Amino acid sequence: MEATPTPLEPSPLEPLRERMRGYSVVFAMGLGAAGLVGVVIWLATSARLSDALGYTFIALGTLLLLIGGARGGGYSNLGIGAVEALMGGRNRSQDDYVADAELRRGEVMKKRDPMARLRRGLRPQANPAAFWQVIAGFLYVGVGVALTLLLAAG
Repeated sequence: MEATPTPLEPSPLEPLRERMRGYSVVFAMGLGAAGLVGVVIWLATSARLSDALGYTFIALGTLLLLIGGARGGGYSNLGIGAVEALMGGRNRSQDDYVADAELRRGEVMKKRDPMARLRRGLRPQANPAAFWQVIAGFLYVGVGVALTLLLAAG
Protein backbone atom coordinates (compact mmCIF):
# COMPACT_ATOMS: atom_id res chain seq x y z
CA MET A 1 0.00 0.00 0.00
CA GLU A 2 1.44 3.35 -1.05
CA ALA A 3 1.18 6.35 1.24
CA THR A 4 -0.13 9.46 -0.47
CA PRO A 5 0.43 12.86 1.09
CA THR A 6 -2.61 14.47 2.61
CA PRO A 7 -3.59 17.95 1.45
CA LEU A 8 -1.95 19.40 4.57
CA GLU A 9 1.38 17.67 3.92
CA PRO A 10 3.53 19.06 1.13
CA SER A 11 4.86 16.70 -1.49
CA PRO A 12 8.45 15.59 -0.88
CA LEU A 13 9.32 16.89 -4.34
CA GLU A 14 7.89 20.36 -3.72
CA PRO A 15 11.12 21.89 -2.34
CA LEU A 16 12.96 20.45 -5.34
CA ARG A 17 10.47 22.04 -7.74
CA GLU A 18 10.92 25.40 -6.04
CA ARG A 19 14.72 25.19 -6.18
CA MET A 20 14.85 23.90 -9.75
CA ARG A 21 13.43 27.15 -11.12
CA GLY A 22 16.28 29.09 -9.58
CA TYR A 23 18.89 26.51 -10.55
CA SER A 24 17.73 26.48 -14.16
CA VAL A 25 17.82 30.30 -14.33
CA VAL A 26 21.38 30.33 -12.97
CA PHE A 27 22.34 27.54 -15.40
CA ALA A 28 20.96 29.58 -18.33
CA MET A 29 22.84 32.65 -17.10
CA GLY A 30 26.01 30.53 -17.02
CA LEU A 31 25.34 29.38 -20.58
CA GLY A 32 24.99 32.98 -21.67
CA ALA A 33 28.07 34.19 -19.79
CA ALA A 34 30.25 31.34 -21.04
CA GLY A 35 28.94 31.91 -24.56
CA LEU A 36 29.82 35.60 -24.33
CA VAL A 37 33.33 34.83 -23.06
CA GLY A 38 33.74 32.26 -25.84
CA VAL A 39 32.73 34.81 -28.48
CA VAL A 40 35.21 37.34 -27.04
CA ILE A 41 37.95 34.68 -27.17
CA TRP A 42 36.95 33.85 -30.76
CA LEU A 43 37.14 37.52 -31.78
CA ALA A 44 40.45 38.09 -29.98
CA THR A 45 42.24 34.97 -31.24
CA SER A 46 42.48 32.86 -34.36
CA ALA A 47 40.53 29.97 -32.80
CA ARG A 48 37.42 28.60 -34.43
CA LEU A 49 34.13 29.62 -32.84
CA SER A 50 33.26 26.02 -31.89
CA ASP A 51 36.63 25.59 -30.16
CA ALA A 52 36.46 28.93 -28.33
CA LEU A 53 32.94 28.19 -27.07
CA GLY A 54 33.67 24.54 -26.32
CA TYR A 55 36.79 25.16 -24.28
CA THR A 56 35.08 27.96 -22.38
CA PHE A 57 32.21 25.63 -21.43
CA ILE A 58 34.68 22.91 -20.45
CA ALA A 59 36.58 25.36 -18.24
CA LEU A 60 33.38 26.55 -16.55
CA GLY A 61 32.23 22.97 -16.03
CA THR A 62 35.56 21.98 -14.51
CA LEU A 63 35.44 24.96 -12.17
CA LEU A 64 31.93 24.04 -11.03
CA LEU A 65 32.96 20.41 -10.51
CA LEU A 66 35.83 21.51 -8.29
CA ILE A 67 33.82 24.04 -6.29
CA GLY A 68 30.77 21.80 -5.88
CA GLY A 69 32.90 18.81 -4.92
CA ALA A 70 34.84 20.80 -2.33
CA ARG A 71 31.69 22.29 -0.78
CA GLY A 72 29.64 19.09 -0.87
CA GLY A 73 32.39 16.79 0.30
CA GLY A 74 33.39 18.90 3.28
CA TYR A 75 36.84 19.59 1.86
CA SER A 76 36.52 23.32 2.46
CA ASN A 77 36.01 22.59 6.17
CA LEU A 78 38.95 20.19 6.10
CA GLY A 79 41.28 22.77 4.57
CA ILE A 80 40.33 25.55 6.98
CA GLY A 81 40.32 23.11 9.90
CA ALA A 82 43.82 21.92 9.04
CA VAL A 83 45.11 25.50 8.95
CA GLU A 84 43.42 26.26 12.30
CA ALA A 85 44.89 23.12 13.84
CA LEU A 86 48.32 24.11 12.55
CA MET A 87 48.08 27.71 13.78
CA GLY A 88 46.61 26.99 17.18
CA GLY A 89 42.89 27.47 16.53
CA ARG A 90 42.23 30.79 18.25
CA ASN A 91 38.71 32.15 17.98
CA ARG A 92 38.81 35.50 16.20
CA SER A 93 35.14 36.46 16.29
CA GLN A 94 33.80 39.53 18.08
CA ASP A 95 31.48 37.50 20.32
CA ASP A 96 34.47 36.51 22.46
CA TYR A 97 34.54 39.90 24.15
CA VAL A 98 31.86 38.91 26.65
CA ALA A 99 33.08 40.52 29.84
CA ASP A 100 35.22 43.49 30.76
CA ALA A 101 36.94 41.31 33.36
CA GLU A 102 38.37 39.16 30.57
CA LEU A 103 39.73 42.28 28.89
CA ARG A 104 41.42 43.38 32.12
CA ARG A 105 43.01 39.97 32.64
CA GLY A 106 44.22 39.85 29.02
CA GLU A 107 41.99 36.91 28.09
CA VAL A 108 40.58 38.60 25.01
CA MET A 109 40.27 35.48 22.92
CA LYS A 110 39.09 32.16 24.19
CA LYS A 111 40.64 28.90 23.11
CA ARG A 112 38.58 26.50 21.10
CA ASP A 113 39.21 22.99 19.97
CA PRO A 114 41.45 23.35 16.90
CA MET A 115 40.28 19.98 15.59
CA ALA A 116 36.53 20.78 15.76
CA ARG A 117 36.26 22.18 12.25
CA LEU A 118 38.47 19.39 10.95
CA ARG A 119 36.13 16.78 12.48
CA ARG A 120 33.11 18.65 11.10
CA GLY A 121 34.67 18.44 7.63
CA LEU A 122 34.94 14.68 7.92
CA ARG A 123 31.16 14.40 8.32
CA PRO A 124 29.64 17.04 6.02
CA GLN A 125 25.95 17.77 6.07
CA ALA A 126 23.79 17.36 2.98
CA ASN A 127 24.33 20.26 0.61
CA PRO A 128 21.86 20.25 -2.30
CA ALA A 129 23.36 23.40 -3.84
CA ALA A 130 26.78 21.72 -4.08
CA PHE A 131 25.16 18.65 -5.63
CA TRP A 132 23.52 20.75 -8.33
CA GLN A 133 26.79 22.62 -8.91
CA VAL A 134 28.43 19.30 -9.72
CA ILE A 135 25.52 18.30 -12.00
CA ALA A 136 25.78 21.67 -13.80
CA GLY A 137 29.53 21.12 -14.12
CA PHE A 138 28.95 17.80 -15.86
CA LEU A 139 26.39 19.43 -18.17
CA TYR A 140 28.72 22.31 -19.07
CA VAL A 141 31.57 19.88 -19.78
CA GLY A 142 29.19 17.84 -21.95
CA VAL A 143 28.14 20.94 -23.90
CA GLY A 144 31.79 21.92 -24.34
CA VAL A 145 32.84 18.47 -25.54
CA ALA A 146 29.91 18.39 -27.95
CA LEU A 147 30.88 21.80 -29.34
CA THR A 148 34.55 20.96 -29.78
CA LEU A 149 34.15 17.45 -31.15
CA LEU A 150 30.85 17.39 -33.03
CA LEU A 151 30.98 20.84 -34.60
CA ALA A 152 34.69 20.55 -35.43
CA ALA A 153 33.99 17.43 -37.51
CA GLY A 154 31.42 19.28 -39.64
